[in-house]
Parts: sequence; C-alpha cells; structure tokens
Amino acid sequence: MLSDLKIALVYGGRSSEREISIRSGEAVKRSLERINLRFKVFDPVNPKKFVKDLIDYNPDVIFNLLHGKFGEDGSIQGLFETLGYRYTGSPVKASAIAMDKSLSKELAGLSGVKTPKWITVNRPEDAESWDLFPAVVKPNQEGSSIGVEIVYEKDKLPESIKKALKIDNEVIIEQFVAGREITVGIIDGKALEPIEIVVEEGFYDFENKYLSEKTQYIVSPDLTEKERERLIQDSLKIYKKIGCKGAARVDFILKDGIPYFLEINTIPGMTDHSLLPKAASAVGMDFDTLVVTILKGALDE
Repeated sequence: MLSDLKIALVYGGRSSEREISIRSGEAVKRSLERINLRFKVFDPVNPKKFVKDLIDYNPDVIFNLLHGKFGEDGSIQGLFETLGYRYTGSPVKASAIAMDKSLSKELAGLSGVKTPKWITVNRPEDAESWDLFPAVVKPNQEGSSIGVEIVYEKDKLPESIKKALKIDNEVIIEQFVAGREITVGIIDGKALEPIEIVVEEGFYDFENKYLSEKTQYIVSPDLTEKERERLIQDSLKIYKKIGCKGAARVDFILKDGIPYFLEINTIPGMTDHSLLPKAASAVGMDFDTLVVTILKGALDE
C-alpha cells in the first residue's frame, strides 16, 4: 500500500534546469498532498547535507524530479542504488546514455531509427568540414533546449560552438530538418498518444517550452496510421535499446512521413507546460493517477 510508504520527493539540485525541476517538484508535491501520501522534500543543492538527511529519513522509495546534470545523467541514480533505495525513472546506465545525445543517436541508428546527420566536437576547429546548413548547435549533455542555436551560415558556426562549450565540454552539431515536431511519452514500456508542438516564432527553445503562452500542443495530431505507428514503434525501440524504465519522452521531427529522432528524456517535466501529463491525460490518466503510476513502477522494480 502506498499509504504505508515513506516517499522522498527530490527536486531542485545544481543543474542549469534547477528552476524547471522545482516547478515539476512543486506540482508533484501538491499531488502527493491531495492523495494524502507520506513524503518529505529533499533538495540536493548541498550534496553532503542531502545524503545525510536522506539516510536519516530512510525512504521506501524516491520520486526523482531532478532535471539535467547530476539528476538525469546517472550520477544520482548511482547514489540511490549504492544506498539501496528504490527510485523512479531509468537506471544508471540508461540515464547516462540518454543524457548523451550523441551516444543515444548511435543506439537509435543501431535500432533502425533515423536521425539527422550529426557530429560532436570539442573545439570550433573540429567542425571545419561541416557543410550542412542550417545546422543545430547544442551542448551534448544538456536539456530544456539550453544553449541550443540554429546556425544558417558557416562563418557563424565557430562562435556558436564557443558559446555551447561554455555549457558543456562536448558540442553536437546536427543537420537542421524542417518538419513537424512530435513527441511521444512512454510509461512503463507503453507508449502514450503523440503530441505535436507548434511554436508561433522560432523553434521549441527554452522560452517556447516554459514561458510562452503561445506554444500549441496538439494531442493526437493529424497523422496517417503509418506515421503514427512508426513514431510509436521508433519510440519504443529507443526506450528498450537504451534500457529505460518508468516514464520517458522521445522527441522527433517528422518530415515526409519519416520520424527523425532528436533525443530522449528520462525524467520528463511535470510542470503545467509539460508534455507527459498532457499525453497521459489523453488516455484518461489525470495528474494524480500519473504520479501514482510512476511511483508504482518504481516499487515494481
């Protein structure tokens, strides 16, 4: 019985996605209060204090809502496993692979899933041979579209790479594919309804994700049966190949009926703008039911 358990709700942290993590955590906190479950909030902004407090509390399960580095990349998962705690989301290896955009693309290719052409670089000189424009430049291990730029001319590429290198020591350069942005949520190995993201201006960057009220989210968008089936099957292939567990979200660009894999998120947002709750709602799962389902998935593991 969930009512008998002690839940550690972990959010905040030290990554560039701290504020988004807090929004997700606060939303789940309100849900746990509505459901009347026993929990305590932990913010690992001070790692040593966090570990001590967590051990003192000795939870039965951890609801992890740390987005980005130190929360989604396998590091905190390793800590939880070392301490012997069950936790929501993917295990250590899958979390680390999913956070690495380049590596997750390689595994997607091995699974027969298409992805835009890309390279990874550690310095601007490494991209001298790149000639596919427009190009998307982004830190290899970041989320929430932080540090992402679209570059239209080759002479602008070095400066864009330098900016991304201030965020991560490895940068991915990806061929820009013009098409429809579609995301597929997955819970415990089952795909939810696809969602199309339509922005009024620019691309689905941090502002359009979390701040704009003009971004449209079309649940069950107009797709052919073949397109819909391929999006779902490609999502599940990637999820399984990487070894994900619990909730995840897979992002694609759909062009000419072909999904091009962009990235997979192993701790999807749970804010009022977030896509996983919208997808869950489309199959009759309200927010509180989604929270309970995620928790039960961790307990089953």
